[in-house]
Amino acid sequence: MNIHIILLLLFDSINFLRTIHVDFPNPLQRFVYDDLTNTIVLASVNHIYSLNASDLTTLSQINLLPHENDNQCLLTNKTSHSAVNYYFPTISYLSPSLNGTYNQLLLLFNQTVLICSTTNRGGSCQLRSLTNLDLLKNSSQRLVSSSPFYPSIGFVSENNPFLYLANTYDPLCDPFYEIPTISGRLLTDDFLSIINFNSGQSALQQSTYTLRLLNTRLIKDFFLSYIYGFEHGNISYFLTIQQSDVSHTRPAKVQTKILRFCQPVKQSIIKSYVEMPIACGHHYPYLVTGKFSKETETFYGIFRNTTLANSSNTAHAVCAYSIDSIREAFFQTIKHCIVDGKGYRGLGFISPDTRCVSNKNLNEINHDYCPDNDDSFSQYPIGGHRSLEQIQPIIEFNDKINMTAIEIVPLEKDVMILLGDDQGTVYTFQTSNKNQVQKDNYPSSVIIDLKIINKSLSVRNANLLVLTNNQVIKQKLSTCEQYATCDQCSKIDRCHWCSREKRCASSFECVDKNYRYERNSEINTCTSIERVSPDTISLHASDIQLEIVLNIPLQSNLDEYQCQFEIDEQKGLIVSTNAVLLDEKTLKCFPPTLSNLNQSVYHVVLSLHHVKTNLSFAYAKLLFVNCSNIFSCSSCTKYSNQCVWNLHSVSCISNETKRSLLLHRKRFVYNSSQCPAIYLQQSINRLALNDDKTLVVHIEQCPEQFHIETCRLNDYRKRFVFTSVSTSVTRSANEDQLCFVQCAFQMKPSDTFPQISFHRPLNLDLSLELTNRTFMSIPRSHLVMYNCERMGLNCTSCLQLDPSFGCVWCNNMCMFKTETPQQQMTCQHVQECVVPVMEDIEPLLLPMNGGTLVTIKGRHFDLFNLTIELADVPCQLIEEESSDTKIVCQSADAGGISRTGSVQLKFGQHGPKIESRQIVAFINPTITSIEPLVGIESGGTLLTIVGDNLTLGNSHIAVYIGTRPCQLLSISRTKIQCETGSFSSLMLNEQQEVRLIFDRQTKLNSERFFTIVPNPILRSFDSYHQYQSFISGGHQLVIEGENFRTAQNIRLEFKRIIFVSPLFSNKTHLIFLTPSIQELHLNDESDYQQEIEIILHLDHFNRTSSLIYISDPIIYELEPILQTYTNELIIHGANLTAIGHTKDNVNVHIGCDLCTIVYLQTDRIICQPPEYRPAKYSKTNQLCYDSEHPWIIVTIDNIHAHVGYMIYPKKIVILGIISGCLLTMLAIILIILIVVCIRIRCSQRKSRRRYLYGPGITGLKNEKEPYRDDLLRKSYQKLPILESIVPDSSVIPTVPLRSYINYLQVCYFCYFNDPVSSVISYDTPKANLKHDSINQFQLLIENNDALLEYFYKLILKSKNKKFLSDLILTQRYHLKKFLQFKNDYLFFNICILTGYDGLVINQITSLIFQLYYQLKYKICSGPIDALEQTCSYYSLNNQTILHDQSIIFNSIQLIVHIDYPNQSNDFLVLHVTCLSCDTISQVKQKILTQLNSYRKFQLLSVSDSQLYLLTNTKSCSTSSCSSSSTSSSNVPLAKKSLLTQFFSNQKNKYSTTITTTSNDSSYRDSIVLQLNDIDNTNEQINHYRKLNTLQHYGIMTDGYEFKLVLSDRAKLISYTNQTISSKRTLNRNPLDCQYCSTDHEKTFSYLTASPIPSHSIAISSSVDIDRTHYFHLLNHTYEEIGESGHLLMTNNQSETYRLFETKSCIHSVLINLIETLFTNFLHSDNYLSELIEQYAHFLHIFYGHFIPFLLQNLNCLFDLPMDKCLNSSFDILATIFQIACSSQINEQHCSLCHESTNNLNIQNCTLLFADEIQRVRLHYSNVERRLNNRNSTSEYSSTNTGVNKTFDLEPAITNHLIEYLCSHVEEVTEMLKSQSTDNKSLILFFNLVQMYRSTGRT
Repeated sequence: MNIHIILLLLFDSINFLRTIHVDFPNPLQRFVYDDLTNTIVLASVNHIYSLNASDLTTLSQINLLPHENDNQCLLTNKTSHSAVNYYFPTISYLSPSLNGTYNQLLLLFNQTVLICSTTNRGGSCQLRSLTNLDLLKNSSQRLVSSSPFYPSIGFVSENNPFLYLANTYDPLCDPFYEIPTISGRLLTDDFLSIINFNSGQSALQQSTYTLRLLNTRLIKDFFLSYIYGFEHGNISYFLTIQQSDVSHTRPAKVQTKILRFCQPVKQSIIKSYVEMPIACGHHYPYLVTGKFSKETETFYGIFRNTTLANSSNTAHAVCAYSIDSIREAFFQTIKHCIVDGKGYRGLGFISPDTRCVSNKNLNEINHDYCPDNDDSFSQYPIGGHRSLEQIQPIIEFNDKINMTAIEIVPLEKDVMILLGDDQGTVYTFQTSNKNQVQKDNYPSSVIIDLKIINKSLSVRNANLLVLTNNQVIKQKLSTCEQYATCDQCSKIDRCHWCSREKRCASSFECVDKNYRYERNSEINTCTSIERVSPDTISLHASDIQLEIVLNIPLQSNLDEYQCQFEIDEQKGLIVSTNAVLLDEKTLKCFPPTLSNLNQSVYHVVLSLHHVKTNLSFAYAKLLFVNCSNIFSCSSCTKYSNQCVWNLHSVSCISNETKRSLLLHRKRFVYNSSQCPAIYLQQSINRLALNDDKTLVVHIEQCPEQFHIETCRLNDYRKRFVFTSVSTSVTRSANEDQLCFVQCAFQMKPSDTFPQISFHRPLNLDLSLELTNRTFMSIPRSHLVMYNCERMGLNCTSCLQLDPSFGCVWCNNMCMFKTETPQQQMTCQHVQECVVPVMEDIEPLLLPMNGGTLVTIKGRHFDLFNLTIELADVPCQLIEEESSDTKIVCQSADAGGISRTGSVQLKFGQHGPKIESRQIVAFINPTITSIEPLVGIESGGTLLTIVGDNLTLGNSHIAVYIGTRPCQLLSISRTKIQCETGSFSSLMLNEQQEVRLIFDRQTKLNSERFFTIVPNPILRSFDSYHQYQSFISGGHQLVIEGENFRTAQNIRLEFKRIIFVSPLFSNKTHLIFLTPSIQELHLNDESDYQQEIEIILHLDHFNRTSSLIYISDPIIYELEPILQTYTNELIIHGANLTAIGHTKDNVNVHIGCDLCTIVYLQTDRIICQPPEYRPAKYSKTNQLCYDSEHPWIIVTIDNIHAHVGYMIYPKKIVILGIISGCLLTMLAIILIILIVVCIRIRCSQRKSRRRYLYGPGITGLKNEKEPYRDDLLRKSYQKLPILESIVPDSSVIPTVPLRSYINYLQVCYFCYFNDPVSSVISYDTPKANLKHDSINQFQLLIENNDALLEYFYKLILKSKNKKFLSDLILTQRYHLKKFLQFKNDYLFFNICILTGYDGLVINQITSLIFQLYYQLKYKICSGPIDALEQTCSYYSLNNQTILHDQSIIFNSIQLIVHIDYPNQSNDFLVLHVTCLSCDTISQVKQKILTQLNSYRKFQLLSVSDSQLYLLTNTKSCSTSSCSSSSTSSSNVPLAKKSLLTQFFSNQKNKYSTTITTTSNDSSYRDSIVLQLNDIDNTNEQINHYRKLNTLQHYGIMTDGYEFKLVLSDRAKLISYTNQTISSKRTLNRNPLDCQYCSTDHEKTFSYLTASPIPSHSIAISSSVDIDRTHYFHLLNHTYEEIGESGHLLMTNNQSETYRLFETKSCIHSVLINLIETLFTNFLHSDNYLSELIEQYAHFLHIFYGHFIPFLLQNLNCLFDLPMDKCLNSSFDILATIFQIACSSQINEQHCSLCHESTNNLNIQNCTLLFADEIQRVRLHYSNVERRLNNRNSTSEYSSTNTGVNKTFDLEPAITNHLIEYLCSHVEEVTEMLKSQSTDNKSLILFFNLVQMYRSTGRT
């Protein structure tokens, strides 16, 4: 037996390893397999073979050996490039000769094969047949690389007949211009030509579907090798090994990348080209090869951890990437660039790298995004830097091998992967069990490729093709079917016994997964179930246990086992129960408890589950029966052990249920022979009369052809027959030979239906009529028919019926529960007999003739057959408004006699009858009086009817006067009020009857009649007559007419706002008082006149007139205001009688008494005062005056003017005393002011004297000259030091304010030179337009608002700020037209045009100039770096302050002698304050600045002026020169040695230092030393030199003397008001301004150059010094000057302290400026403040942008020189307003805020000016809140329309606008045509175009 088994195993092993293989003499390269023809095409060196895949026999072969030997490219050169960068094991075995032909591409296409081979001269392609390899097509083009070491990768698309090809260049042999890197080629027409849609040119020149590298250098140097390619959808993918970057800046030399591009061929590949890195895990970055599985849509790749071959640490891994994850990664890469606009595109080897720009929205791209063909803004190519998600590898191999091939085999729920290496080993594993790897060894050395074939039917029939370097091997994938028993199968490694299917199969075939543990010692997989008892189980059984017997004992009796029940194979429903071991081979377990199962029988697979190992084994089949889902008796009795048929319920029940039913002695069927052949589905069937019923009949053993004609129901006496209205036969889907017959009956009796009482149910018989006219009766049908109405005569008897009848008491009758009455009433759910109850009745008083709606509230009302009586009067039920708790009915006519009684309800014929406790009464109303009895024709008379019982019934009352209704206003029990309408003229002077109708039916006529009279007559009150009144109102309007007494309601309406009642009225006159103009909400300006409409209302009779308001009269105060008593008082005024006032209409009161008017004219009032002093209190105890003298008050209408006081004689003495006291006080005040002025003058003189001599120099010393008499023969002028030395606001110079025109010029110069703005330039017109054209343009624009708006929109489209400014300038007097557009740039322009006056009037310009003056003084008082020019010791900007160092400096005073050019007799002496750390250029600049303040020079330059230090070498005999000599000769020894060396050598060794004795007699005793920034004495530190300063020359104290020689080019500006006298007394001129108000030019033009003041000092030449070789204060060479630390001291004052110290000098002025801007400016009467009040957005533009603009550009307002230090500090001040006056809403909606978002000064400004920002923000918020609370819908009502200054524009401004407008002729013409039918504007425009074109423009 053992020998037999060994022989059998040996035979099986031989069969398993048996393979078909074919050897080839040449090295093999690749193969393809065609499953339709079962053909293999094999490519080797120099040969192509066609093989039969069944037995690998050769069908045909061709020899590709070249006929000629071409040695242009050496083999050594071919391998050098790729070998260095990456090792490709699949081509390492090749040993090519120089004459070899290698295959580069082998692809299938439509049952043909595409073969691309190469020689040393390049490659060509052929299309051949599969079997015979016959040549079909040939191409001589170069398609692939010339060397096999440079692979070409391609695939044929399934979407179109295109070849997608990628080549790796041979840099020595491949012409890159001929072979593209990637290309798409045609496989049909123009075989293998590049896809090209540009006809007429060669494809090579105009190919669109190619991709090439950037240049030839990259082709030779840039490593790029293509590994694999595939497609998905319309996207092509390639994987490469390529150089990490062009510049070799990354650590890794090469990396793996995946690229994609779109297959639509109407655009170049590069436009959709995207690539990104891909790696496997964290340790395997290099791809070897890969396969894309179409079944799983997943790419599988083999990756290496190194680029070297056979390295000691070589490892491989397999990773899988789903196509969804690849698409998502590409989507994020594209989104990152073209949507987010982040990073750079990269891919410098294809196209120059640029930054990504966001030009797409997220909804414009998707995961398969391809740019549109016409998308000119697409960005390409795109390179991602983030790798495709590095997933965990599927498996890793750490063996020292080189993986070469991969094949993917999708299984049912798994994937099998086959790998090959260069040692001839094939590795096989499944992804679900990667720990078990099978290895097959082949004698060949390298596995080139693997392929699974013949798998169309199943994987078990598939074969594996293995391609090695010299063999093709074919073997079966599965060989386990030959083993019949489990023992045989389990002994084979690659086989597994599938215990469920009981067959031997390969491991990848079996359904269960126990093959993973087939060597497990705890379980014997050959264990099977021999028997299960019972094998059929009822689902309802609760006490059944399954006994399971196994074939072999279990290996461990202590382990835990479970029984698994697989209920549904499709859904995989598995339920487990615990199993109990009885012995080694027997187990017991309970079946599962299942529910919600709808089938009757289930086939269940039972298996045993080993809990410890989680394995299932030993399968058996069981049957589960659900008795409740069996519908036939025969099927139920088939499973008699589990089920039984219940005849009573006509259903199949389980035996468990049967045991409980036996107690009730029910009948059951156990045998199929006892089953009835036909029966009803329901055991008891009751049919209610008048109800529809469907009966279901079961027929067992139903024949195939079984048809029913009808179903019949009849009583046993066959008195009537019911025939079914529809009959249908259906067969059971679960049970054979079971039919269901459905019979539908309508149980409605016909006219011939016999009269049957139905006091009890009637039994019926059911029969079926077949198609052959035979009948089939159904025994024991138990059918009864009944009628609920007859069986239950009252509520009690109805509810006592058997509930199965379904009878309910509803609608006062017994009825079937599903029967729907006609009234659609809802019956009560709670069935009990209840008595209806009445609770409330309204109304109780009813009119006699009926029509009243009576509401009866209560409970349990049944409206069916309901009868209602009110005091024995019927009431008609309103069913729509009634319910079970409310009854609504309409009363009938009660006759002519009043009656009372109760309400009675009768519910149906057999229902209850109830009576109310409340009493209702039918009565008639009465009328006692009607007022008035007269009314006008137009109506409006208020009629009052008085009576009794006027509200009876529903209070629905109608009043009629004749035939006309009277509008009801109010109703009560005793009174009715109504308003009459208009009447017909035929009813005038006729008596009309007054009638009342109650509840639409009861009529009541009055005994009195109503008379209609004509409307009142008005005289002089119409639209032609105008009344007048003063604007203060109170004037009496007298209206004359007739019959005013006939109108009840008289009112006068003013402007539809105020209604005034008459002050007096009678039959013929009406008098009204006019309201004031303020009450009418009209403008009350002094010169205002307004005509308004007034309407007189006489009831409904109205007439309209007009009222003119004129200005109030002027009543002048008396002069003197205290009038001495006289018998005639004259009061002067103006327009006193303008509206016809007489002396009776004017009152003059003196105290409480009247001054009798004797004369009244338009300009005066003459009255007679009372003789005696009036009392203070009137007769009504009202105070008339509270002063000593009585008031004189003039009253005209509402005007009460206090004009003076009347002095009666006894009070004259007191007035003299008061006058004397006042004069004394004035004299004292005048004396005090004179004393104060004298003291102030003295203090100013002392201050001036201190400035003259300075610190350390006394006045006595200063009186003496420092030189001898012979030196000072020329006269000198000693000038005081400028006031700028001390920042005293009292001595601030005159503000150099620009004129308005020049202010505009500089503003627009700064505005247009903003780098953010973009101004489009246009060609200069050939000739200026004539003035006629300009006038025509102005006329066209000003008279057509629609054209102006359209022109404005055209300019907005051009985004040209200058055009917008030009348009606004041309309309500067009509700015109101632009306010509707609400554009930020437009509002800013308006601020520029209108802001000048407000800034000047409110002293804002003065405050800004004070800021400039004090800030400049503070900054100049400390060191300023000469090279940087922006860095100073004191500043508000931390970016321009000197950092981290403190410079040694002190303030010194210098005495400077000025030599004028070409004026030998003119000399000046200046006292100039400088710093010891100032460079020589800075000293000269300060001297020239002070000099320029006294005298104005042109062409004054620092670089052209020479500065000399004066030193005295001879002794001074007088004390007057000792001080000067000492200080002047205090030159450092180093400098004196230079002088000594100069005199001894008699030559100048220093080109920049001149030391000489002046030949001039004035300086013959002095030695002068020329000072320069750079000379040979500069201090050298490392390689850098420090600029010379005063400290460098030893000048550290006061009193040094200098001479400044001006350049010959400097010219003195002469003034007409100043003459140069011989005494040379110089008066300081005020600051001159080239743009100030003295300029009388009135023409505006744009500036073309920077507005630098003409008298400003030229910048020092030191700025041109190379800062990389020199430095002053700052370390300009950064860390390179390492030894300069000794020049700097430690900083004892921090930068923050210096920032705040600078702030402190301007704090008070800044606060004053803020307060003035938000108070005085807003409340001033100027155009811009009105705009801010009216348009809230102006507030943000003015404070948030215009004010910062002025602070950043002070030259707009002042003619001042601005240096960089000052500019940086004023930027901080501008930021205060930018921060405080901007919010998030402003930044979102304001265009100007978007332009200034990047402000680097915010943090600095917030640190320094937090309180000021809060102050500005508080002011701004308060104003903003006030403006928002104001009515925003009110229109702009200011009389101002634009700029109030008159000036002309340069014609070129208008010319540019005309040129731009005429360039849009067609659009403007269409707009003007569509505007209106008036062609006037169109004609004007055509004339303008004609004038424009006549100038030669096109």
